[in-house]
Amino acid sequence: MLEPKCMFAFAFLLIAVPLYAQDPVRSPGITETAAGQAGSQVQNPKIASPSFDGIVIQVEPLEVKSVSGDVQTFLPADRQAPAYLTKPKPGDLVSLSYEPTPKGNILREEIKIIGATVIGTIKEIATDMSWLIVRTRNLDEPENEVNVPLQTSIQFQPLVSAMRPGDGIMATYVRSGGINTTDGINSVKSLEWQSKSVGRAARWWSLIGAMAALYILAYIFTKGHPTALFLGTDNRYSSSKFQTVLWFSLVISAYIAIVYHRIFAAGWSYVGGVDIPPNLLILSGISVLSFTAAKAITVGKVEKATSEGRTDMKASADAPRVLDLVTDDSNRTDLGDFQMVAITILAVIIYAISAVEFMDHIEFRRVVTMPDVDATLLSIFGLGQAAYLGKKAAGNE
Repeated sequence: MLEPKCMFAFAFLLIAVPLYAQDPVRSPGITETAAGQAGSQVQNPKIASPSFDGIVIQVEPLEVKSVSGDVQTFLPADRQAPAYLTKPKPGDLVSLSYEPTPKGNILREEIKIIGATVIGTIKEIATDMSWLIVRTRNLDEPENEVNVPLQTSIQFQPLVSAMRPGDGIMATYVRSGGINTTDGINSVKSLEWQSKSVGRAARWWSLIGAMAALYILAYIFTKGHPTALFLGTDNRYSSSKFQTVLWFSLVISAYIAIVYHRIFAAGWSYVGGVDIPPNLLILSGISVLSFTAAKAITVGKVEKATSEGRTDMKASADAPRVLDLVTDDSNRTDLGDFQMVAITILAVIIYAISAVEFMDHIEFRRVVTMPDVDATLLSIFGLGQAAYLGKKAAGNE
């Protein structure tokens, strides 16, 4: 009884499985051709190549820098083929499509030149900062100069307001109607001052060289005794004179170094034009004021003692010593002197580093401002000078 039933069930399974394994019924809205096309689209999707807009830095290999500063290198599709059909020049604003590959970014379409870069000096700036005129050399006739009008949008107006006629700038623009048209409007897309990088070693050597030149001048004018600049009448080194000489030497040396790099980078038309910022001016004024006030206090004490007929004036030292800068007339360490000398040395070190870093990029600006000192350093310097003068005025006569 069981054997026929088992055989029947087994036969039923053999018939049912192939029937249920057949392809499902397709929707009547999708034909065979449409299904094949859909399958083809899934297997070969058409993905748009990424695009990149920027300024050409180098032609071969092609390096392009975006407005945000991103630099990318692009390779032609066929390495054996000649260069691009439209060969860009350094400074051109281009738009291109590429495909990222393990070997690099491969160009997929012809390069489109959508703008150009003009390098020159500002001749005129509109009062509303909406446009400026740049004077530059004619590429076809370098001996002739041409004026290029540039229209600036609102985002560039704060930068334009900081520029002056005579500044050297580099502007990338797009011309309405195409770059080859002659009557279109040049709309600025990138604007910056021309600049030249200076190596760290060259910056330090220029500052040290300027200080060495001042030392040689002092050596000549003092007949071989430059330390006489901060020597007191009692044959001791004066703390107030020392801090004035040290700070003055640094500020003048920084000025000379900045002017030197401006001339070397941009030419003699940029000699001078270096302003002094407010805090640096105040700190330098405090330094000079401390020296003159200390001198006045000393002279006043001597005149008073002389008028009173006193003969117990302090004796002159046999020879000046470095310790005179931080000791009083009794050769004891003086807090006021030590504080002023220490703060002055600290300020000199900090400002020397600031001046060197300031010369990292020399911008072709008609007027620049020397690096400023921060309010904290100014306050500490002023307090140190005040403590020194207060101690000197209240000290023994």
